[in-house]
Amino acid sequence: MRRQSTLFLVLGAAIALMSCARADDAKTAGQYTLLDDQSSQLKADFNRAKGSVRLLFVVDPTCPGCLRGMDDVDKALLSGTSDPRLQTFVVHVPVLEPPPQAKDIAPSATLLHNPHVRHYWNPTGSFGNALTKSVGLKNDKRDVFAWDVWLVYGPEATWDGDLPPRPQLLMHQLWALEGSKEFPHLDRAVFAKKARELLAKLPPQAAK
Repeated sequence: MRRQSTLFLVLGAAIALMSCARADDAKTAGQYTLLDDQSSQLKADFNRAKGSVRLLFVVDPTCPGCLRGMDDVDKALLSGTSDPRLQTFVVHVPVLEPPPQAKDIAPSATLLHNPHVRHYWNPTGSFGNALTKSVGLKNDKRDVFAWDVWLVYGPEATWDGDLPPRPQLLMHQLWALEGSKEFPHLDRAVFAKKARELLAKLPPQAAK
């Protein structure tokens, strides 16, 4: 009888811990930084992470294609590592109608299973315009607004000035860029391979 009571207590404690963990995960997933038109906090966070491989996703949090892209990259790369030398920044911008709201970030954020992900909410979409200018995102001679784009930066990248730096790789899921040789369509295996190649060149992770 005593063994059964002990077993029930252990099971109860385990369930409680699991419930707390799920609550903490949900709380963390709902956290985001409001991004001003100068992208001040993102710029500071990006430069603070210099020396690491940095991923940048620009998504509409209600866009089915963007959500699929997040899930694809998560399965191909993010969910399989907790390496702090890999840092991910996700900028959420409103594109679709009806316009998404800040509350839509939390559900989309749960698709990424990695402890080194930061989310930002840019309600004016100014960051998409800045990134378009920075990387020269064009269809022929017409600018293409930067969203549903997926970028990989090496450890040396520094954000100087008003515009974000050019990445080592930019992939997309935009019909306006279909057929582009400079900016290929998102392929999760290719994207993950590039990030891993850059990680392999970094000094080994320090032992704890």
